[in-house]
Amino acid sequence: MINLKSGLKAPHVLIAFGLTTLLSACGGGGSSGNSTTPTTPTTETTDLPTEFGEYLTDLTDGHIIPAYEDMYSEALALKSAGDTFCGLTAPSSSDLSDYQQTWSAFNSAWQSIQWLKVGAVVEDSRLFRIQLWPDENDAVSRGVESLLLEQITVTADDVSGVNVGGQGIPALEYLLFPEDSSDSLINASDKAKRCEVSLAIAQNLLNISEEILTDWQASGGDYRSQLIEGTGDFSSVVDSVEELTTNWLEHIEIVEDSKLFEILGEESPGNYENAEHVLTDESLLSIATNIETFLSIYTNDDGKGFDSILIDFLEQQTISDEITTSLTSVATQITQINLDFDSYETALADSQGREAITNLVDEMRILIDLIDVSFTQALDLNLGFNSSDGD
Repeated sequence: MINLKSGLKAPHVLIAFGLTTLLSACGGGGSSGNSTTPTTPTTETTDLPTEFGEYLTDLTDGHIIPAYEDMYSEALALKSAGDTFCGLTAPSSSDLSDYQQTWSAFNSAWQSIQWLKVGAVVEDSRLFRIQLWPDENDAVSRGVESLLLEQITVTADDVSGVNVGGQGIPALEYLLFPEDSSDSLINASDKAKRCEVSLAIAQNLLNISEEILTDWQASGGDYRSQLIEGTGDFSSVVDSVEELTTNWLEHIEIVEDSKLFEILGEESPGNYENAEHVLTDESLLSIATNIETFLSIYTNDDGKGFDSILIDFLEQQTISDEITTSLTSVATQITQINLDFDSYETALADSQGREAITNLVDEMRILIDLIDVSFTQALDLNLGFNSSDGD
C-alpha cells in the first residue's frame, strides 16, 4: 500500500499509464478512420435515434453500470479496511495508510462517474451526500465535528441525518488526513470516537453506493431501461442523449472552471486552499480521472461512440477529428502535469506549472466550444439547462 503522506508518485504513474492506454485506443468503436479494413455492421441502421439507441446501450453496459459496480466494490473495501483498522489495539502508520488507500480508491471510482446526473444519484441529495464541493461554508468540518461531539454511538443512520458536508468523501478525508497530526486516528485523544465516526461515514457511503447501483439493475429500479429506451424520466431516446450530453458538457466546464481556472487564480501561488482535495492533494489525480472519462464518453471505448456516429452515419469526419484531437490534447496535457509535479500546490506556485495549467484551461475551452456548437449542431441536439452556466 502507498502512504499518501509520503507522496503520490505511484498514483501519478498509474494515471499516466491509464491515459496513455486510452489514447492509443482513441476512436471508440473503430471509427477513427485509421483502419484499412472496412467493418460491416451486424445490423443495418436507418435513422439517428437508432444510432443513439446503440450508443446508449453500449455506454450504459460498458461504462455507467460498471462504474457504479466499481464504486460499490470500493465502498465495501473502504468499510472493511475501516473495520480492520479500528479493531486494532495499537495501529501503526502502515495500518493507517492501508485505510487511507481505500479512501483514495473509492474517490477515484467516484471521479469516473461524477459527471453523470441522472437516476438515483440525484435523488435524496445523494450527489451532495457523496461529495460536497466546493465547501464555501465549512459544512464538512462542521458536520464531522458535530458527530464527534455525540455522546451516543454514531451510526450510518445518524450520519445520514446530519448536514450533507459530514456524510461523504470530504468528511472521511477530514478524518483520515487531518491537517493537525494531533487529530490523527493513531494518536488523537479521542481516536476511538474518530474511528467510530469514520466507520459510520464509510457505511453511509456504502449504503448510498448500493442504492444507486440497485436503481440501475433490472432486479431493482431498472433505470438502465429508462435511459436506453427513452422512457420514464426521458421523453425519447434523443432526450436521453441530450440529457447525457448536457451532463458531459457541464462536467467538462466544472473541471475547466472550478477545478482548474479558479484554483489557478491570477497569480502565484493561486488558490490551492479551495482545491477539491486539499488534505490529500489528490486534486490533479481526480482531474486526470475526469478527463479519462470524457474520452470514454465520446469514443465509448470498444462500443459505438459519438465518433462513429459522426463519421460513419453523418459523414462529419472533420468535426469528429477536431473533437478527438482536442480530447487527446487535454488528456496528454494533464498526464504531463501529473508527471512533472508531485502536487497541485507545487504546480500552482511554479511558473512552468502555471503555464501548463493555463494551456490546459485554454484547450478545455476549445473543447467546450466544439461540443457546445459543432457537436450539438451535427447531431441536432438541444441541450437542457446547464447549472454550471450560472444563469
